[in-house]
Amino acid sequence: MIDLGWAPPVGGDVVVAPAGCEWDAVRASTAVASAAFQILDGTENCAAIVDARAGWVYWLLPPGERGGFAHWERLGQYVTLLTAGSGTHYVGVPPSHRPAGPGLHWRITGEWSGRYLAQPYYLGAVLTSAVCLAHGPGALPGQCAWCERELDPAYAVTVHGRRAAGDAEPQPLSVHPACARAARLRASSQEPRA
Repeated sequence: MIDLGWAPPVGGDVVVAPAGCEWDAVRASTAVASAAFQILDGTENCAAIVDARAGWVYWLLPPGERGGFAHWERLGQYVTLLTAGSGTHYVGVPPSHRPAGPGLHWRITGEWSGRYLAQPYYLGAVLTSAVCLAHGPGALPGQCAWCERELDPAYAVTVHGRRAAGDAEPQPLSVHPACARAARLRASSQEPRA
């Protein structure tokens, strides 16, 4: 189970902390965040850090849990994942008592859950929709119908296969070359993919 129990400092001022230690962070523009808040409010009531001066909003995730959402790479042009790795990324974290600006503050909704950490998979799915709302339906690259990872159309192959359990007949699927064999095998086995 994912631990969502982290909380920011209670008093004092903004603390600059490295991503990847106590939490990972997701950074998005205020345009994407505004669209995300329309979806998140009332469903995933976790807090977000707003940096109005820089035009960024940050959501904090449990450290190392970003793998729960496989599509972060598709969002890369609009959303930045800040984790432990080759370079250290620092995020300004406001104290818990600062729910409004000026300056760094927490965005907390009226139905706030009391959580400062977001659920990675849910947030990732919401940000995917938010990018499309903010920048149009063609903003994100396509994805492989088999593994659902980013798919460059120049390298896509088309196979006949079943993508979902409800698919009665094999259908044309755009997939990575490496996924093509698995998709063909699933189609020939007459067993829909679970």
